[in-house]
Amino acid sequence: MTSIEERTLALAGIVQAAHWVDRLATTGELSTTDLEGSLESLFQFNPDSTEQALGGRLAVNTGLRTLLKLIESGGQSNPAVTRYWVSLTHLERQLGKRPDMLGIIGERLQSAERQRIHFDGLNNPSVLANLSQIYQDTLSTFRYRIQVSGDAKHLQSNGASDKVRALLLVGIRCSMLWHQLGGRRWHLLFQRQKYAQAARKLLQV
Repeated sequence: MTSIEERTLALAGIVQAAHWVDRLATTGELSTTDLEGSLESLFQFNPDSTEQALGGRLAVNTGLRTLLKLIESGGQSNPAVTRYWVSLTHLERQLGKRPDMLGIIGERLQSAERQRIHFDGLNNPSVLANLSQIYQDTLSTFRYRIQVSGDAKHLQSNGASDKVRALLLVGIRCSMLWHQLGGRRWHLLFQRQKYAQAARKLLQV
């Protein structure tokens, strides 16, 4: 796999998290398969590859398709997803300046791993509440915050707010991976077509 393909997979992970956040905020619905597929990336502590770090290539297929649509439409196919995507990369850069907070997040995810094994799943309300609390205790303390817009009745039902925060944590994780692979925010302006080409190729594999 080429370096641009690896970066595209990581970027698709960010976009997919943003896409699921928007879906939850506007409809209150997200399948267990889609939710768990994204959350799996939080528990890849020593991955051997970019694919493994994301929970497998198929785990970000929706993100690849969404990324392609956003690039082709100049970000207009879903402005909310574009806003979340850009906000996640910005917030992750702020986190990168706080190694102490990165350490706290890492330790608490290790604890969450033991909890998810106990409950045998990522869709358990206690596990989701724990992931949500990790986000609130760390990333929500920054001056820069991601504002999620949607229907209040959806965000207040079926633990949707916990799922949203857990998915924002996934977006941060994928953004960190993207930067580790050489991704930069200026790429979003000047290398969009390279990412689009790589996304098309990855979707055909």
